[in-house]
Amino acid sequence: MFLRLVWESIRRSPRRKLMTVAAVALGSAVATAMLGVMLDVGDRVNHELRSLGANLLVMPKAASLPVEFGGISYRPVSTANYIPEDAVPKIKSIFWSLNIMGFAPSLRAHTRIGSSAVQLTAPVEGVWFRRPVESPGGIRTLAGIRNFASTWKVEGAWIDDSERNDRAAECMLGASLARRLKVASPGGTVDMYGAPFLITGTLDTGGDEDDRAFVRAEVLQRLVNRPGQMDAVQVGALTKPEDDFARRDIKKMTPVEYDRWYCTPYIRSIAHQIEEALPSTAAKPVWRVADSEGKMLGKVSGLMFLVAVAALLSAGLTVWSVMTAMVLERRPEIAIMQAIGGGAWLIAALFFFEVALEGAVGGLIGSLAGAALIDWVGRSAFDSSGGIPPLLGPMVVAVAVIVAIGGAANPIRRALSMEPARVLRGDA
Repeated sequence: MFLRLVWESIRRSPRRKLMTVAAVALGSAVATAMLGVMLDVGDRVNHELRSLGANLLVMPKAASLPVEFGGISYRPVSTANYIPEDAVPKIKSIFWSLNIMGFAPSLRAHTRIGSSAVQLTAPVEGVWFRRPVESPGGIRTLAGIRNFASTWKVEGAWIDDSERNDRAAECMLGASLARRLKVASPGGTVDMYGAPFLITGTLDTGGDEDDRAFVRAEVLQRLVNRPGQMDAVQVGALTKPEDDFARRDIKKMTPVEYDRWYCTPYIRSIAHQIEEALPSTAAKPVWRVADSEGKMLGKVSGLMFLVAVAALLSAGLTVWSVMTAMVLERRPEIAIMQAIGGGAWLIAALFFFEVALEGAVGGLIGSLAGAALIDWVGRSAFDSSGGIPPLLGPMVVAVAVIVAIGGAANPIRRALSMEPARVLRGDA
């Protein structure tokens, strides 16, 4: 009997019911899209930013602890002032190895660089451009500066260093250095270390790299007699924005707190794990990058959450207005039900069940539409497809039901507070 009453109520005024379903569906679709992107925005933005630059810099421990006295720099003599090149792949063996999106070791020097027109002294950097490596855990990856060069403008071609060759006399020049050397275009040569180097391409980065020459790491190691040595490693890692817990002193943490900190991808915990994998190094966050990421992610996530809440509130207000009109229309029917002994709880259950059913249908439609919106937002903003997280759909349907019931609560309460006799006499 109860279900029959609900069905008759829906069948008699389908237009109002469709308005309720449509309002809830629209709010649920927007909420699903915003929450879905918000839950995934950290990884998406991190992926985008990792192609723009590293957020960790790994250096030899001795190089990170300079002591100066009288203008002379003293460093610990017992610690190697370099990073072993064959140890660099261990970076991908840490607990958060899957969060390491790229790393690029480098060796730096200064030398005379000459063209047919100009002779000058400039920095030379020996790097991996894009080199396949395998970590001790068997993880294969491509490492090198091209992981962080998505915005660099390259004229000519990148050096292909997929195979080691310490006799390859080829280089790439930063755009500023090429102009100072009066090198018009790739294809020419410059003299370095007493030998001609073919210019395969020029790099316009908008940074310090514009004033450098780049060669293969193994070539510079041979030329400066530093075989197997690197000066630094840039690392790009997916991280969680830091909170107060992340900034605590790990020496004062309990074992449980330390495990929680260690197993959370904070930039400090990833740096700590890199130092464990490479004991002779110090991994330092690039705070200019890390802080900007955290602030941006917080603002974007907060904005999306507010949009989702606003969409659900607007759906609740629509339900409220529709239910108010419906209650006014059905006052005589409610009064008759009360007059013949229908309890307030039964009448309320009838209306709430009807509204909950409409909210569930609207939430289901909205979550399906929101899944399509998530994919559209992902392709538009991040150039990658996305999908609805598994638990988000049921959660949105449940919230839609709550929003619909909340929107209907006040009109139903007012309807039940009316005196049946006054309604039936036409006084209310």
